[in-house]
Amino acid sequence: MNRFTIKDVAAKSGTSIRTVSRVLNSDPHVKKETRDRVQAVIDELGFKVNIAARSLRDRKSNQIVVFADRRKNAFLGGFHNEVVLELHREAKTQGYRMVVSVSSPEQFEEDENDGFYLVQHGLCDAAILFDPHEGDRRVQYLREHRVPFVVLGQDKSSYQTSYVGLDNRAAGYMGAKYLHEKGHAAFALILGSEASGVNQDRAEGFRRYQREKGLDNQVLFGLTNIESAYKKTQSLLEAKSVTAIFVSGDERVVGVYRAIQEAGLQVGRDIGVLGVDDLEMGRFLLPALTSLVQPKQEMSKLALELIMEQLQEEERVVKRVLFVPTIAERESV
Repeated sequence: MNRFTIKDVAAKSGTSIRTVSRVLNSDPHVKKETRDRVQAVIDELGFKVNIAARSLRDRKSNQIVVFADRRKNAFLGGFHNEVVLELHREAKTQGYRMVVSVSSPEQFEEDENDGFYLVQHGLCDAAILFDPHEGDRRVQYLREHRVPFVVLGQDKSSYQTSYVGLDNRAAGYMGAKYLHEKGHAAFALILGSEASGVNQDRAEGFRRYQREKGLDNQVLFGLTNIESAYKKTQSLLEAKSVTAIFVSGDERVVGVYRAIQEAGLQVGRDIGVLGVDDLEMGRFLLPALTSLVQPKQEMSKLALELIMEQLQEEERVVKRVLFVPTIAERESV
């Protein structure tokens, strides 16, 4: 197979190498008839830009790395997957490739298999981090080395970090308020790790509503997967202590539904179930899941916009945006 170069395109189209380069880079000042003539030759020869060579020349990789925390080899949940799809679409419109990598907030410098290796060796232009830990060493490294980055979630350990996320205190408050106004006085909030800032904020919002209304409902941490949510729901139902369950993370609702159905009860009639994330799967559960909506498309688009601003501007301005959730009402409450 012939491998044509930019010189071949220039010679066959009767233009200069500089003109071909300007066409390839979508320079708006190239005359239309010249652009059309060069593009016709590019199409005829099947010419492709050598991306690796261009990256070396421009000292740019046109690559953005998205980091998700390593959690027992299951670092991408349903929410992460849906956000990554949105990020990929947005990155593509900006002419960037996207790499998704597992990473550790504590051991990234000692682990060559950690995707952070790409950052350290200049193999990406920017980074996006999902929900970093408090005092996350990766965030410190990115700031110190002036690597453009945005957090999807929140970084409470520094005022110098740009982030895009959900107002999780509002989510906890809204969930409790919604269940209470639907007639439930006894309900529980089940969450994942207590070390998570997201979970702490949701619990804080939930408790605030309880205090305002004089309620005494349960906040239960440590329900990190479907099985643990299933078992905890079984114990709640056996104790007959709740008429509704507020689940932090739609994926775990599968376990909650099963426990309710095995107990001979009906979701939405006997026991209300409310989720967070509004994953696509929730619409296909029976009954369809009522869930607090994280605006994944808007969050992803804004995160990429902030990355592009950082790549283009010498002086970086910190921007922090929290979206207030809405409620997608269906049949589970």
